[in-house]
Amino acid sequence: MKIIDFKKKGNVVRFYLGNDNLKDWYGDDWNDVSYEHNAGDVYSEFIKGTKDIVFPFDDLVLEPSDTYEAESGYCKNDMVDRRIPCIIVVPGKLATNSYHEDFGYWVGSDKIKKFYFGDKMEPDENYNK
Repeated sequence: MKIIDFKKKGNVVRFYLGNDNLKDWYGDDWNDVSYEHNAGDVYSEFIKGTKDIVFPFDDLVLEPSDTYEAESGYCKNDMVDRRIPCIIVVPGKLATNSYHEDFGYWVGSDKIKKFYFGDKMEPDENYNK
């Protein structure tokens, strides 16, 4: 399965997963900037599983809307097209040595974990569609 959408609450992320052969998926207003104010969730017919990941407390877990700007400047289609990751994770040791908590600052680092739409992921066993 592959990542087709996400929701973040603190250091917990729920990834919504679709079939590997899925070519086109979307939700309401996925072409509208900024996604955090406009885009709806991926349509349920595309969801075939979920994966909840709890990241360590000291890690910095960011999505594109975690910015000092008023808006992220991205739409969900930017994520579908893999122009930007949907989630980045800055390891705690790296995050605690910096005062930066901005997606734009960290996204270019090669020392972080990046999650993109289309990345392969195994679903949680307890997913009930």
